Amino acid sequence: MHIDHGETVYQKYIKRIIDLIFSLCGIIILAPILILISVAILIDDFGPVLFVQKRVGKDKCYFKLHKFRSMKTSTPHDIPTHQLKNPEQYITRVGKFLRKYSLDELPQIYDILTSKMSIVGPRPALWNQKDLVVERDKYGANSVMPGLTGWAQINGRDELEILDKAKFDGEYVEKLKRSNLSGILIDIKCFCETIHNVLRHDGVIEGGTGVIHCKKNCNDKILNIDTQIGFGEPVKVDCTICKKVLITGADSYIGESFERYANKHYNTNFEIDTVDMIDNDWVKVDFSKYDAVFHVAGIAHVDYGSISEKAKSSYYEVNTNLAIKVAKKARNSGVKQFVFMSSMIIYGDSAPYGSEKIISAATPPKPSNFYGDSKWQADKGIRSLENDNFKVLVLRPPIIYGKGSKGNYPLLAKFAKKLPIFPAVKNQRSMLHIDNLCEFLCQVILVGKGGIFFPQNLEYVSTSDMVSKINNITKKRIVVTKLLKPVVWIGAKIPGEIGSLTNKAFGNFCYDKDISQYEGIHYQIVDFEESIIKTEGLF
Repeated sequence: MHIDHGETVYQKYIKRIIDLIFSLCGIIILAPILILISVAILIDDFGPVLFVQKRVGKDKCYFKLHKFRSMKTSTPHDIPTHQLKNPEQYITRVGKFLRKYSLDELPQIYDILTSKMSIVGPRPALWNQKDLVVERDKYGANSVMPGLTGWAQINGRDELEILDKAKFDGEYVEKLKRSNLSGILIDIKCFCETIHNVLRHDGVIEGGTGVIHCKKNCNDKILNIDTQIGFGEPVKVDCTICKKVLITGADSYIGESFERYANKHYNTNFEIDTVDMIDNDWVKVDFSKYDAVFHVAGIAHVDYGSISEKAKSSYYEVNTNLAIKVAKKARNSGVKQFVFMSSMIIYGDSAPYGSEKIISAATPPKPSNFYGDSKWQADKGIRSLENDNFKVLVLRPPIIYGKGSKGNYPLLAKFAKKLPIFPAVKNQRSMLHIDNLCEFLCQVILVGKGGIFFPQNLEYVSTSDMVSKINNITKKRIVVTKLLKPVVWIGAKIPGEIGSLTNKAFGNFCYDKDISQYEGIHYQIVDFEESIIKTEGLF
């Protein structure tokens, strides 16, 4: 629990005097550099030199923060860089240089001079970064002046996730308010480390709140696990054994589909039970009699743009905390294997129309919203529990579809059957039919080992091809034409919901096919055409 120690003399008076002196001297000394940067910005991409954003200041009061514009004038405003789809496309050539050496932050010297900011303090959150503001409230980090640099910045910067960033901000506030000496020392350390990091241009990830790779606060075990794709060796599926499996999560499409499939195709290999996770009755269930636990309980993806803060916290409570609690109970009960349904969403959103995004073994997860982050936190937390007697198998599947499925596929199929005309666009997306997933699950549970897996259909899917296939199979008429490509191009460029939906429908988001092949596991039992036939209920 946060305890407010009040303001020290250093925080209330001396720190402000230092801010005024340094900012005034900085503007005078750096004036030639500021002018040169301004000219370079105008030449590279004509438009405003400064970029102004609404930010959260001391006591959560809003103020306007100034930066050198490092992105094109067409970039959506008031959206964090990590929430932009393929943010690299918006960064100018000069902007890339400015960001690399943090020169884009120089105009904030003016914000320090006008008492909106301090040299050192928590970095000011955007007005719509409510999840960060809420987390900072827990540590009293909204009660101090935001800074040009801070404790979180020297411990990870853009690489830090929101929960970790807020904790570091809380540590800074605690040290600042503890005593005059403590406040002086933490500010000096932040300032000196910032100079050091800038010279090394450390910690900047375009588009990411992402993953720290080699810093002192990393979990080395998690990083080592992340490098192992699949089992790490060839395996053989033993179809002579029988395993008892507990599905944690009732009424789940994936859980119910797996149980039906296993009972039909592997009826001598599995005994399957399901437990409801709605209340705490699952805690009383004896896990010790099961060989494997398959955790599918979770809150599904929704329109997170209009969701309340209370609802957001429920995502972390269910998708993260509950999943880790179940995994701990399974380990403590002697369960040998824990299978967790993570998601492709931990790698962010799809690339916009016309851009490529292929996830490889080396691609770090970068969730773009709280839903993806809740799955990523669970993904990491559960894998950290693994030991020689408790194997964790994490699945990060793409869009899963099949008869009775929910989500993007049924919505697309509905439009496909009603629209008379559709754009012919050659995008690529990874997808996974439910039968291929269930076959995969049966085999890997029989193997009984752990690892990170990316099951997907053998073929990438184009949105236009899928619409054509759905209509051909269901005998509906639709004209798929290239004449509508300009409409898609324009729609993808429009800021806001229209652009977001267009890029979501026609963007690119794939797994490298190499990371979806595992020697000894053969799960491609349904090809794309057959999968559409089965999904549309034709047999």
